[in-house]
Amino acid sequence: MTGRQRLCRLVADKPETRDWSVMGGVVEKPVRVPAPAPVPTPTAVAERALAAHPGVLEAAVAPSGDGVGVLVVLDEMSTALEVREDLRASLLAAGLEAEPAVLPVVRLPAPPLGTFEELVAGASAPGAAEVSRYEAPAAGPEADLAGRLAGFLGLPRVGALDDFVELGGDSLVAVAFLHAVQEAYAVPLGVVELFTAGTVRGIAGLLAARPAAAPQVA
Repeated sequence: MTGRQRLCRLVADKPETRDWSVMGGVVEKPVRVPAPAPVPTPTAVAERALAAHPGVLEAAVAPSGDGVGVLVVLDEMSTALEVREDLRASLLAAGLEAEPAVLPVVRLPAPPLGTFEELVAGASAPGAAEVSRYEAPAAGPEADLAGRLAGFLGLPRVGALDDFVELGGDSLVAVAFLHAVQEAYAVPLGVVELFTAGTVRGIAGLLAARPAAAPQVA
């Protein structure tokens, strides 16, 4: 039996080699290119992140035309803003740019859920929780104040409508932040005013309403 015949017999006798070829007396195994890994969808990433979040008791992801919309039942220590930013970090880690929007609810509605926008419209009655949705600060004082506040709180970003308390701000942070604002804008603001205004947009509105404001922003 020739060497080529022995190779052919090897290929014929071993099931794991039957898709091999014999070329010029050399057994060649075909190169198989692995199928590309499936691209994770925003919905799948959000569902995994919500399932692992310690502050989320229950959650449901609803279709949304401009990103990912989720309904969450939270424990007493968590906020919709915190969940929103954690979801955003999970999406970015998966290579996705989708912006999440979070609606805290007392209990999840029975399926089918419908679209997130429909659920928000149904929950817009007086006293209902507001949707936590990121809105970029406008150029000028809003952007400057948001950057300063993010620095004091150790956060990667602060939205124009993000609440100071939900961001983790307390009286100590408030005093330091307001001192920096007074130095930059020559306008004194009190801690009560900060907590009342609540958001970067609200603080910027207070500055704009005072003619004595003289921004020293570089």
